[in-house]
Amino acid sequence: MTPRTENESDPSVTESTASERAADRARVKGLEARIEEMKAQILELQLAVGALQREKHSVQGRLDVYRYPVLAIPNEIVSEIFVHFLPVYPQRSPLLGPSSPALLAQICRKWRDIALSTPVLWRAVRLTLNKKRRLEQQLRLLDTSLERSSSCRLSIEMWFTSGDADSCTWELPFLQTIARHCARWEHLKLHTSTHSLSSIKGPLPLLRCFRIWMFGVHPDTQNSITSAFLMAPLLSRVHTQSYHHSLISTLPWSQLTVLTVEWIVGQQLMNVLSCAVNLVFCKFGLYDLGIEEQPRKDVALPSLKTLILSEALRVEEAFLQPVPISTLVVLVSQSQCNIQELCITNSHLPRYMYQTALPSIASFIFNSQLDIDDLDDMLFGNVNEDGTGDSTDSEGDEESEGDEESSEESD
Repeated sequence: MTPRTENESDPSVTESTASERAADRARVKGLEARIEEMKAQILELQLAVGALQREKHSVQGRLDVYRYPVLAIPNEIVSEIFVHFLPVYPQRSPLLGPSSPALLAQICRKWRDIALSTPVLWRAVRLTLNKKRRLEQQLRLLDTSLERSSSCRLSIEMWFTSGDADSCTWELPFLQTIARHCARWEHLKLHTSTHSLSSIKGPLPLLRCFRIWMFGVHPDTQNSITSAFLMAPLLSRVHTQSYHHSLISTLPWSQLTVLTVEWIVGQQLMNVLSCAVNLVFCKFGLYDLGIEEQPRKDVALPSLKTLILSEALRVEEAFLQPVPISTLVVLVSQSQCNIQELCITNSHLPRYMYQTALPSIASFIFNSQLDIDDLDDMLFGNVNEDGTGDSTDSEGDEESEGDEESSEESD
């Protein structure tokens, strides 16, 4: 069998003419020249790239040895700057967001390390909660913040916005979390149920100021809410929304020097004053439930400098429907109270209608978004322990004495 030639094995290959072969040879030489030209260009580009890389390394080297002035500040000074970034103690910061220490920890790694290693940044906490928010995350953040505060004295504000029947179920873990650090409490502000408050066991050796708004207080409650505050030898300032007889066995009345009570029955006032014999400053918002007068008591208050008794009525317009003005006039008339100040919240009626219908009331307050702190300032103002007033601090200057000293001790 005769073997096939190369041309015979590939039918696509045909015989070429001499001119075609000459053209192919010329084409090959042209391609080879083009390849050599491109190789030269590649070599030139490689040399250029090498030069750029060397220049880059030189510039990067200068950047690597450069330190930004803000990063050259000693950690101790940065830590002090951070402290001044936050509200002045005992005012509290939120756990997250603007004016929070967590914000400082998000700038860069160095600042994060400084923030996490500065306990005084985490000593003042403000937390507002309701059961619809991310409770587990909030609880973890609270626990972490208190742990970071190390051994610092604490200023805590915890506001539970729900008074539902099941509120104590989700409030209790938060009260228990802060209660683990109760030996370091210096300023405490709570809005909570009486049931959750009972989780505080004490002692409270550093507590100076206590502000409490309670819900879930029943008239038939006979036992004290908690006895922990009887183990607070430095507690001298108390602010409570309303007086309840169970507080008599809850607070160390004889050592209080500043006391404000937003709502108290006139007949209960003497009971309080007979116990709080060392008061320097006190304010009471009085209301009368028509209880028969009790026997008059003689009360001696040798240190008292300021006593404020105010009669005020606060009501939301929605509770006066369907005819708010008429309903309020009847209420004031039947109560036979000499009301000096009337506060209407969430009002939609013109102000003059109230003022015209109730000309005997000297002062009216109208506010569609009045919160409890604003109302507190309007009715009671802010006071120092010596009884002098100042309306510039929403937290109240009744907490001012000793704060600077406490801050230095915490540092």
